[in-house]
Amino acid sequence: MATITSYRFFGASYDALYFRACSFFPDVVLKAVVCRALVANSLLSAADDGCNVEFAADPSVDVAGIYAALQAARSSVVATYPTTYLQDHTTSVYSDLLNLTQVSVIHFFSDMDVDCDGLNGNTDGDPLTSFGALDAEQVPWYVLPASLAFKEAILPNALGAIICNGNLFYAIFGDTNGASPQVIGEGSLLLGQTCFPDDEINGNNGHEALDVAYIVFPQEVPPGVQENSIDIEALKELGDQQILLLQQDLGISLQPDCSDP
Repeated sequence: MATITSYRFFGASYDALYFRACSFFPDVVLKAVVCRALVANSLLSAADDGCNVEFAADPSVDVAGIYAALQAARSSVVATYPTTYLQDHTTSVYSDLLNLTQVSVIHFFSDMDVDCDGLNGNTDGDPLTSFGALDAEQVPWYVLPASLAFKEAILPNALGAIICNGNLFYAIFGDTNGASPQVIGEGSLLLGQTCFPDDEINGNNGHEALDVAYIVFPQEVPPGVQENSIDIEALKELGDQQILLLQQDLGISLQPDCSDP
């Protein structure tokens, strides 16, 4: 697998170059094909292998290709939220991929702070999560602003696919942010530490770059969700099913197995 790294070319950021190179392609699939080459050839380097994580995507998932397609599909804004309580950065949620042939998703790019709530969360957090008391050390979950969940009718525990550090991991919508202001870009302790194993992620130290892709499947909920735990195998099964359908809708080919040279 590979990780997407931040580069600057002659003083221009990657995002700026990306949009200059790709914005004139009106079709999402065509844009993804062209822009994936930019990502894969210029902005990828070796990443930690996520194939052995129980809730990681199947090796046939083209993580870089999907990431590029998400970058290309940023025209229909659903809402915009700050990523910190200081409101010094904001990010938007997009619905460009809401009405594909086989799947329906919304997506956004943000940082990843650690949600302090839940069983085994930080001592200054709430032991309860919005739909139970999920174990922060055992359950991969992501957090959404309460207003976004209501507006888009996102089911509790809805499937999410999180692209971070070049890998794709599955998670559930396990908690809401109802603070003032409502912020976006949070995950459980397990999700944060799995995404960034070398960064000493904890409740006081998150991943600051706005390069984590959150893909939300609003109406897809894996079976086996309990008050404190989930069925990881069921999460992965539904996740692989839905992400491969998304990959097909985007016209992206399957990838070789992790064991391939």
